[in-house]
Amino acid sequence: MPEPLQQKKLLVPVVLVFFLFFALMVFPPLGALVGVLSPFPIIFLYLQRGRQVGIILIALIFVMLLLLVGPNQAMLFLAEYALLALLMGEMIRFRLPGDRCIGISALASGFVSIVLLLALFSDQDTSVKAFFEEQIRAHFSQSMEAFESMGENKTEVAEMKAFAERTAEVFAASYPAFLLIGSLIGAAANYALIRIAWTRLYGPGLFSGRTFSEWVCSENLIWGFILSGAALFLGQGMLADAGLNIFLVMLVIYFAQGLSIVVHFLKARNVQVVFWFVLFILIFVQPLLIGLVAGLGVFDIWADFRKLRSVEDIT
Repeated sequence: MPEPLQQKKLLVPVVLVFFLFFALMVFPPLGALVGVLSPFPIIFLYLQRGRQVGIILIALIFVMLLLLVGPNQAMLFLAEYALLALLMGEMIRFRLPGDRCIGISALASGFVSIVLLLALFSDQDTSVKAFFEEQIRAHFSQSMEAFESMGENKTEVAEMKAFAERTAEVFAASYPAFLLIGSLIGAAANYALIRIAWTRLYGPGLFSGRTFSEWVCSENLIWGFILSGAALFLGQGMLADAGLNIFLVMLVIYFAQGLSIVVHFLKARNVQVVFWFVLFILIFVQPLLIGLVAGLGVFDIWADFRKLRSVEDIT
């Protein structure tokens, strides 16, 4: 490859990182996009140029954020994105399976983010849970005011207020689960992007040939699902809160396994791509279908819908 062309390829990840963060400053709604994509160029450069270059890039971004937006945001970048990028890059270099790369990097990033949030709120008059509950109550309060201004029945509005109060408490108690779920989604998205980009440029050398449609989570996780469900529905206080958080994370994992089953059957029957989009839109907007897909993931432990275990036994 000519030297100038190779140098341009090496600069692409660096330019992409700075473009994403400057775009966030100009257009704040891009925050969700930055949150998902920011580890991708760091991981890519880490794999392409090695550990030292990856760490230097993270240090440059940290200093830039420290100067532009302050220490809290810079520390959150290290906890949420930089740690995920470093761990995932290192595990990909060691050719670990994709689920381990995603799971370990997401859990580490999510755990450190929770600890950092607790540290940031340690000198405040309110706790992290109380802060989230206050924000959720404020949003619900605006909705209730809108309903009252529309002349809705007072009894119905009172019932909705009571429901909103209970919902705010539940959402506030489950903030650790939402942080971990966000880390899992971000890690999965970045791993998928890295795998696609790296495979097209350099071949599949770092990645296994196993696809998402063949993925099966560890059977031992079912105990986490069962015990957390029991703690949620039978426990009280902190036990119920811990059960709620673990149950939500387990639900997302089994939902992902259910999606892999759906993808498997769509590929096996050569379903056209347009129907894939329609089906996935229906799944994500219908709570009943979300529960059905998660149920597929849970019962796949016993039913083995794709007959993957049978194939492994034969081989």
